[in-house]
Amino acid sequence: MTQRIQIVMVFIIMHLSIGYLVYPDLIYMLTKTAHWGVVICQGFLMLIFIWIYIKGLNYFPENDVIDIYLKMGRWFAIIFLIPFVINLIALVAFNIRLHTEVIITVFLPRTPYWSVLILLFLISVYTAIKGLGTILRSSVFIFLIVIPLVVFNIFSSFVNFEIHNATPIWNLPDRFLLNSKFFYLLGFSSFLFLGFMVSKTKMSFRQLFVAFISVMLFFLSVVYIPLFIFGQETVVSLKHPFLEAMDTVDISWFPFNRQTMFFGISLVGLVIVANSVMLWMIGLIMRKILKRLTVTSSHWIIAVSIISFMLALLLPTQNLVEKCFLWSIGAQAYFMIIIPFSIFIYGLYRKEAFGHEKE
Repeated sequence: MTQRIQIVMVFIIMHLSIGYLVYPDLIYMLTKTAHWGVVICQGFLMLIFIWIYIKGLNYFPENDVIDIYLKMGRWFAIIFLIPFVINLIALVAFNIRLHTEVIITVFLPRTPYWSVLILLFLISVYTAIKGLGTILRSSVFIFLIVIPLVVFNIFSSFVNFEIHNATPIWNLPDRFLLNSKFFYLLGFSSFLFLGFMVSKTKMSFRQLFVAFISVMLFFLSVVYIPLFIFGQETVVSLKHPFLEAMDTVDISWFPFNRQTMFFGISLVGLVIVANSVMLWMIGLIMRKILKRLTVTSSHWIIAVSIISFMLALLLPTQNLVEKCFLWSIGAQAYFMIIIPFSIFIYGLYRKEAFGHEKE
C-alpha cells in the first residue's frame, strides 16, 4: 500500500476522531433549519484552506512546515510554531479526556477515568515514539476496522428516521458566518499535519479531494442522524446527540445488542491515531526548533505527554472539559488560517524574488 493512501486514511481518521462528539452540538446551536448549509459552508472554507496550504507547500519541495519557517528565520519558527505546540498539548489532553468520558459511559461505568486515561495515553505515546511509519501502518489497521463500523452505524440507524424532523431544509440564519461558534467549526478541519509529512511524500490537492468528500459526508451524517431521530428541539437538550441516537437503534438480532458498543470501539481506535499524530508533530517541531538542546523527538514526546496527562487528569468536570476542548479547537482554527497563508505568501515571495527554490 502506498504512503499516499495511508496519509489519506490518516486525514479521514483525524476528522472522524474529533467530529463525533462536539461537532453536532455546534451545528444545532448555530441554526434550527438548513443544517446542511452550515456544514457545506464550513466544508467549502476548509477546501479553500487546504488548497492554499498544499499550494504553499509545493513551493518548497522536500521541506516540511518546520523547515519552511526556519528558512524565514529561527525566531519566525519560534513565534509561529511554539504557540501551535502549546495548543496541540492542550488539544491532546482535552481530546483524550473527552473520549475517555464517553468510553466509560459506553463500556466501563464503574471504572475510574484515570485508568482509561493511562491506557489511551500509553498506546498513543508508544505509537508516536515509534515514528511516522508506525503511525501510517496503524492507521491502515484502524481504518479497516473503524470505517465498516461507522458505515454500519449510519445505515442501521435508518430504521428510526423521521424525515419531517429535519424540516424545513431551507432558511439559513443571517450572519451565521460571523458567529463565534462557526469559527470553532473551522477548527474541526484537521489538515495541518499534512505539512509535516510532505518531506516524505508530496501530496496533491486532487488526491485529497476524495478524502475531503468522505469527511463531508461523515459530518453531514453525524449532524442529521440525531436530527432525523429526535428533531431539533430535542437534540439541543442532549449531552451527546450522536451517542443517544445510536442507543435508540434496536440490533437485538446481532451478537452485540447495543449499537453504542460499535460506537465505543470506533472511538478507541480513532483517538489513539489522532493523538499519536499530534504527539509526533510536537516531537518533530521541538527537535528541529530547539536542536541545540540535543534532545530527541522521543524525549520531547514523553515530556509533553506527561504534561497533557496531568492536564487531562486535573480537569474536575466534563462540562469544563468540553469548554476547554472548544477553546483549543478555536485556537486550532486560528493556526489553520495563519499557517497556510503565511507559507503561501512566503512561497510567492520566494518565487518572485529567486525564480524557484534551490535546495
